[in-house]
Amino acid sequence: MLTAKSDMHLSDAQREKLCEMTNFAFREIRQLAETGRLEQAFDLAAAFHNLLDDMWADDFNLADFREKFLAGYQTKYPEPISRNYVALVDQILKMGNQDFPAN
Repeated sequence: MLTAKSDMHLSDAQREKLCEMTNFAFREIRQLAETGRLEQAFDLAAAFHNLLDDMWADDFNLADFREKFLAGYQTKYPEPISRNYVALVDQILKMGNQDFPAN
């Protein structure tokens, strides 16, 4: 159930960017699998598998998500095929939530 409190963490624009980033990850997973890089495809899927649900939770923290799920992936695979997901999350964090300036 979405509550007004959920909006304190992420703006709609930030959530939209997270959806775009997840789309990039899905495409990269497919590309990795097609080129036989199955372990990397699995690791990328593991990093993203809960994001689309979690980003609506009242206790979701994007910086924690970056550190807990994406930083390890990015360290293990420093040259991704198409994206640096840690850098993308940093850009999304910089957007802030205009409805809640304290974020």
